[in-house]
Amino acid sequence: MKKWIFIFILIIMQLSACSHFNNNKEKLAEKGSVNQGDIMLFPKSRYGFIGDPMPFFHEGKMNMFYLLDERGGSIGFHPFALLQTTDFLKWRDFGVVIPYENDIYSQDLALGTGSIIYGHDKKYHAFYTGHNGSGLMPYKEMIQHATSTDLINWTKHPELGFYGGVDDFRDPYIYFDENTNEYWMLITTRQGNRGVIKRYISTDLYNWDDAGIFYSNPDGTYNMECPTLIEFNGYYYLTFSAQGTKNERVVHYRYTDDLSKGFTIPERDHLDGWGFYAGRLEKIDDNRMILAGWNATKTLDRDYGEYMWGGHLVVHEVVQKENGELGVSILPEIDNALSTKVKYEKIEGNVEENGKDYLFNKGNYRYILFEELLAKPTKAKFKVDIKEAKNFGITFNAYNSIFGDLNIYFDFELNTINFYCVPANEIVRNNPEISYYYDFSSFNELDITLITENSTLVVYINDEVALTSRAYNMADSSFGFFTIQSKVVVSDFEIYE
Repeated sequence: MKKWIFIFILIIMQLSACSHFNNNKEKLAEKGSVNQGDIMLFPKSRYGFIGDPMPFFHEGKMNMFYLLDERGGSIGFHPFALLQTTDFLKWRDFGVVIPYENDIYSQDLALGTGSIIYGHDKKYHAFYTGHNGSGLMPYKEMIQHATSTDLINWTKHPELGFYGGVDDFRDPYIYFDENTNEYWMLITTRQGNRGVIKRYISTDLYNWDDAGIFYSNPDGTYNMECPTLIEFNGYYYLTFSAQGTKNERVVHYRYTDDLSKGFTIPERDHLDGWGFYAGRLEKIDDNRMILAGWNATKTLDRDYGEYMWGGHLVVHEVVQKENGELGVSILPEIDNALSTKVKYEKIEGNVEENGKDYLFNKGNYRYILFEELLAKPTKAKFKVDIKEAKNFGITFNAYNSIFGDLNIYFDFELNTINFYCVPANEIVRNNPEISYYYDFSSFNELDITLITENSTLVVYINDEVALTSRAYNMADSSFGFFTIQSKVVVSDFEIYE
């Protein structure tokens, strides 16, 4: 009798355990089922595409001024336009706020990058580039000035504009130095055959004195476009965009804890590849900092097209390290908004699976593919064990093949992060479209966050660097992971809407 009682108790315990397991089994929402409202991770204007952003945070709002790329038939181009947000998810589109002059005889035939500041006179001041390349002006570029009381309606002051004595004289950035109680204007220009950033000084924002070269290009002859100077938690940061070609064309930064000592060039002095350009820093309430740039569209809206000027806005959260160096990560607003786990079914693969962990052995080509990625805002998070790895890839547009032709490729032997527009099995025989150096030698594991929306994708690695890319055929096609004769383990893979 005791034996049967004991067996009965065991059966009850097992049933209870099974019931407990089933009750705790995670139930995922169907993909596409999450109502996200009208959020935009990578916004553009209804009037055109996003050119050089000029972020200005004031009174709880991020005012994202930018050069509007209308791609129209007018002889004038690139007016100042404005998107405004309080959460980096929903954007109010004001359209053009400072227009160009559609007049071949006007210095403001086109507008170039500038910046906005709230002055001690209780007015908003916009400094911008007046550009006219017709040959009818003394020089192509002039620093121009406009004022406003509401950020929307601006009055130009052409009488306050000034030339720099050379054609390249643009992208004014205004910094208020509390130590000297002065306004500093940093300007992209040239001296001889070298790109330099000059500094002008004012006490009232109306009258400016030339203070000479602030920073000279140590790497080459290219212009240092769209400069930023910001003090943040005891360090000063200078950023600029290299007017080079392809992988040279990235946003660089320098830092120092004392401007009189000059700037330190970090070992890795850029935070994204050339899919992200014209990045500008901006503080949020003195305790956060963001980096805003644009991800270019391509000709014909095709993956094989050439990169164009302007596209969609991309904003990174800036991570400051104890030693003053910087990294980037996903904006917390985006991370929190994309918080509902959704179900993507596996459709094909030849890897070992254990729940949400995947083992890629050292076969010629190991892969796993999931069903079609939606165009709506989506986030994926996972970890990659790379202790024995040579490479690892994230593949997109695996539509009729196990080899997707849009690929983020981590080369652990060459220490590079790459973007390829060729089938995954042809990577070793082709050059990447985007590539930059990242030293993986100190890592056993990578923590990766991927965010996608329509044709823009951003991959964040270890809250240190990002890779921004344009991928038109990414949406509505299968995606997954792969290795080429490399052993990795992908773990904790989750997808969110």
